[in-house]
Amino acid sequence: MAEVRSNDAASRPLLVNGEALRLDIQAPRAGGGDKYEPQTVEQARDVLGPQVVATAQAVETLPRSLRASDRVYVEAKLLPNYLAASYFPTELLAHVGASPVGSRADTGLYVTKSKSVEAQTRRLIFTVSDDGLRELRRLITEGGRNRTENQAFTQIRELSEIGLPRQSDILRASSSEEPEPASAERKVWEAVLHPRSSTLGEPIPLDEETLERWFDLIQSEGGEVHRDYVRRVGGLTFTPVSVDNVRASSLSRFNPLRVLRPMPAIRPRPRFGTRSVQRLSAPTSTRPFLSTVSVAVFDGGVDTARRAGSLFSIPTHDLTTEAPDQGELDHGTGVTGAVLYGLVGPGEQASAPPLPVESYRVLPAPQIPGDLEGYWVLDQIKDAVETKGHRLVNLSLGPTLAVEDDMEPNRWTSELDQLAWEKDVLFVVAAGNDGHQDQITGLHRVQVPADMANGMAVGACDAPAPEKPWARATYSSMGPGRHGARVQPLGVQFGGSDNRMFNVLRADGSFLEASGTSFAAPVTTHALADLVTRLPRVNSSVLRAFAAHFAERPRNHVKLRDEVGYGRQPVTFADLLECAPNEAHVLYVDEIERGDLLGYQVPVPAPTSSDVQIHLTLAYASPVDPTQPTEYTSASLELVLRPHHRIHTFTPPKGRTDKKQILDIGSTAARSLLAQGWTPSQEPVAKTLGAAKTGASEAQLRDSGKWETVRHFRVTLKAGEFELPRLELSYVARRSGALDNSPTKIPFALLISVVDDSGRTDVYDSIRARFGPLRPVQRARARVQMRSASSSHWY
Repeated sequence: MAEVRSNDAASRPLLVNGEALRLDIQAPRAGGGDKYEPQTVEQARDVLGPQVVATAQAVETLPRSLRASDRVYVEAKLLPNYLAASYFPTELLAHVGASPVGSRADTGLYVTKSKSVEAQTRRLIFTVSDDGLRELRRLITEGGRNRTENQAFTQIRELSEIGLPRQSDILRASSSEEPEPASAERKVWEAVLHPRSSTLGEPIPLDEETLERWFDLIQSEGGEVHRDYVRRVGGLTFTPVSVDNVRASSLSRFNPLRVLRPMPAIRPRPRFGTRSVQRLSAPTSTRPFLSTVSVAVFDGGVDTARRAGSLFSIPTHDLTTEAPDQGELDHGTGVTGAVLYGLVGPGEQASAPPLPVESYRVLPAPQIPGDLEGYWVLDQIKDAVETKGHRLVNLSLGPTLAVEDDMEPNRWTSELDQLAWEKDVLFVVAAGNDGHQDQITGLHRVQVPADMANGMAVGACDAPAPEKPWARATYSSMGPGRHGARVQPLGVQFGGSDNRMFNVLRADGSFLEASGTSFAAPVTTHALADLVTRLPRVNSSVLRAFAAHFAERPRNHVKLRDEVGYGRQPVTFADLLECAPNEAHVLYVDEIERGDLLGYQVPVPAPTSSDVQIHLTLAYASPVDPTQPTEYTSASLELVLRPHHRIHTFTPPKGRTDKKQILDIGSTAARSLLAQGWTPSQEPVAKTLGAAKTGASEAQLRDSGKWETVRHFRVTLKAGEFELPRLELSYVARRSGALDNSPTKIPFALLISVVDDSGRTDVYDSIRARFGPLRPVQRARARVQMRSASSSHWY
C-alpha cells in the first residue's frame, strides 16, 4: 500500500460494514455460441468400441476375491474440452446405472479448430453392475434405439478412453529420490478404497462385505491389517496395512482400491543451536485481551520442568502416554512461545497474549508399528478441536509428504479441510523445510496438510517485515499446492536463516537458535490472533483475506509466486488498520447462496483527474470432495468488476458485419447506433480480473483461480474510466464433478483497498463522506469491546 501516513496524526481507521453497500442487480442473459466438438460421435465410437469390449471381457475373468460384492469400478478419460462441470456425462452414466465415485488427474489433447495442445484433464471413476457394463458396451458399439438412448449415446464424444483402473495409478512407489528395491521386509502402507456408490452426489463408504474381501486378500498375501486405524473420510476408506514390497503389487489388483502408497512419517524437527544468556521478561499481565476465541498448538508440549515466572501460564494437555523428549519439548515450547508473544528476542519484555492459548503434547507419539503415529496424531488434533471449540490452530508438524499435481486423496488434508469447513476453524500450517530438495521429482513442494484449501500455509523468509532486502529462506517448501489451493504457501514469514537464526523461546525466558517454517507459522498465528481482537467481526475467511491482502509482494512477484505465495506477511496488522490519506481499506463480510448474484458498490473518491488502484482480496470457505483431486473444492465464487455504470457494449443488428463498439450509453454516438437498431449490453462493460481471458478454456480458468478459495487482484482504473464502479459476486457449486443445484450458503470476506498515488491526500475522507454506511473500526490501540452476533462469525 501507499506510504503517506508517517507525519499525519489524523486517525483513518480501516472501514468495515462494506456489505451494506450491496446493490440490487439482475443476472445477465445467458450467452455464448456453439461449442467446438473435437470429435464426432462416430469417431468416438470407433475409438471407444474396442476398449469397452476389452473392459467387459476383463471383468468377466476378474476373480471374485479382487472385486466388490456387486459392482465393478471403471474409469473413463474426459477430453480436456469437457472439463467444466456443465459437461458432465450425466445421461450416459444414468442410462447404464453407473454411479460416479471419484476422479483422477490426467492429461490429454485440448483440441480447437486451429490447434491441439496437451492439457490437464481427468479420469472419471464410476461403479457399474455387470449388466450395466454390458449395456454400456452395447450402447457404444450399436448406438441408441430411442431419444433417451440417443441423448446418452451422444455424450460418448466427451470421452477418449474407457478401461479398468491402471495399476500404475494405484501402486505408488516411495516418494524418495531413489526407487526402492523389491524387498521381503514388511512395512506400513496406506491403502485408500473407493466409495461404494454415491446418492444425490454424496459418496457412500465401501460396504462391509467388500471390505472383508480386502482384508482377506491382505492376509492371503502374508500382510496385516491395522484395523484400529481404519478411517472413513468423505466416502473414502483409509486402511493402513503392513506388507512387503513384493506382495504390494498383488494387492494393487484389487478393483475397489484407489491407491496403495508407503505411509509417510512425521516430519523431523529442526536442530537447535546455542542458548542465549539474556532472557525475555514476562508480561505485566498474562490475561488475554479477548477470551471468547481460543488458539490451540499441537506439538511437543511445553517444558514445564524449566518453566519460570509466568511466561507459559497456559493450559497444557499431555495427549501422548510417552515420556517427554527434550528435543520435542524445546520445539513445542518455542512454537507455543511464538504463538503467545510473536517475534521476540533476548532482553525484551513480552506483551500480554491477545487470545487464550492451549498446548497439546502429541509428540512423541505412542509406540505404534511403522509410521502409524501420523494417524494417531491426526486423531488427537481432530478430537481436541471438535471437543474444545478452538477457532485458530497452529500446526508446525505433519507428514513428510510433498504435494503432487496428481495428488491422490490425503487423510490429513481431507480431514482438516472438512473440519475447517464445518466448524469454521483456521489451521495455520508450516509449509515444510524441503524447499532445497530436487524440483524435478517435486520433493521441494509444500508438505501436507499445508495444501489445505480452507487452511493457510506459511513459508519462511530470511528477514522480518519491514526490513529489506528479504527473500525466501532456501529451505522453505514451495508451491504450487493442490487444485483449489494452488497458491500455497499463502505467504512467508520470518523463520530464520543461516545468516540470521530465529530466537526460539524457552520456558525459562532464555533462547535457543534454529530456523524453519515451524517458527514462521506461529509468528503469523500470533499476528492473526492479535488481529481478532481488533476487528468487530471475524471468521476464518476474514483472517485469510487479511493475510493475503497485506502481504508485501516482491517486485517480480509473478515469477516468485510459487516461492513466496502472495508475499511476506506482516509481523503485526496493527499499523495496517490505519489508512494513509491517499488510501482506504474497506472490509466486506457476507454470505452467498448457490445461484445468487450479489452486487456491491466499490467505494472510490469523488471524480478526479488521476488514476486509482484497486487492490481486492476474496477469501471464502468451501466444502471439499476428497474423491475428486482435480475437483477438490465444491464452491466457486466468481468476481466481475464493472468500472463505469454508463459504459456498455453495442452489438450491430443481425446480418451486419460491423464490429461491436464500447460507448457511453448517454453519448451522441450511442444514441445514433440505437436509432440504427444496435443493441446495448444488459450490463456495463466488465474489466478482467486475473489472467483468464474471455473464451478461455476450463483448464485456463482453473489455473487463473476459478476454484481457489483465496484470490488477490490488483487493477488500475484510468481517470475517466470509472464512475460508480461495482463488483458482482456469483456462486457456482459442483458435486462429484457435476453441477450442483442444491441450496448451500458460503461465507466470504472481501477486502478492498483504493489507492491514489498521484499525491492526492483526501481519498480516505472523500470515501467516508460519499459512503455513509461504512464505519471505521476503533483505533488500533483501543481494541474493540462490543461484538455483533452472527452464525457466520466467531463472536
